[in-house]
Amino acid sequence: MISGLAEQLRIREQQGLRRVRQVIESPQASHITIDGRDYLAFCSNDYLGLANHPHLIETACEGAHHYGVGAGASHLINGHFSAHHELEQALAEFSGFPNALLFSTG
Repeated sequence: MISGLAEQLRIREQQGLRRVRQVIESPQASHITIDGRDYLAFCSNDYLGLANHPHLIETACEGAHHYGVGAGASHLINGHFSAHHELEQALAEFSGFPNALLFSTG
């Protein structure tokens, strides 16, 4: 079985079809650096250019200092942070619904 996979990989490589993950060496932006070369990033989903906004970076750092960088467990097991709860309440009020629920999409 493994030898069959190795053969298929070899064929893909010969055909120039083997995909290799690139390592980005710069922050996400409209221009990125990969292997020391600058590229225009056509595939970014940072449509509003907020990934490197100074205020958002500062706020994220404040959040990490206050809450840490991990939840420890899922919301149903460990509860969720007060910031999540406050955001759910604000989203419910904004949308006119009695409640809102945050969930991660992975």
